[in-house]
Amino acid sequence: MDWLAPLGTLVGAAVGVGTGLTVDRFRRRHDSADRWLQTRRTVYVDFLTALSRGHSELRAATFREDLSDAARFGALHQALDGSGIWTCRQTLSLTAPTEIISLGIDAAKALEQVRDTLITEPDVRSEPYLRARADLWKVNADLREAMRKDLRLDLPPDPEVGLHRHQRPD
Repeated sequence: MDWLAPLGTLVGAAVGVGTGLTVDRFRRRHDSADRWLQTRRTVYVDFLTALSRGHSELRAATFREDLSDAARFGALHQALDGSGIWTCRQTLSLTAPTEIISLGIDAAKALEQVRDTLITEPDVRSEPYLRARADLWKVNADLREAMRKDLRLDLPPDPEVGLHRHQRPD
């Protein structure tokens, strides 16, 4: 009977240490998943911000009346390049699921189309611009919806998603 007490202590210690290690392992996995989710959230916000900045800078370059056609061409290219969209697009490709990468590429192409439309016809009231902008907004809405889903955000639906999905000037 003298050996039962130390054996019970040993078994209890083994169970306690094993349980502690298991709990710690699950906690590390959970913390790692949370950090990865936060990283993706930051990348998504940066990409959407660059997309918005690019569009705003394109519009600003279009409104400049002091530019020749050649200077406007350069300003429109610089507006897009200076927005950071290309850097953010590359970062997106390293962190996002395939669906979001594809939508990000579509959004960048839609922004390029806005730029090319403004090079051809530098008027933000023109039908070609309004069409290109509507396409950009639709892709942007689809992208935001996919990002929200990927981040598992339990929020009310984004009201702009439905708005831009169905409106296109034709």
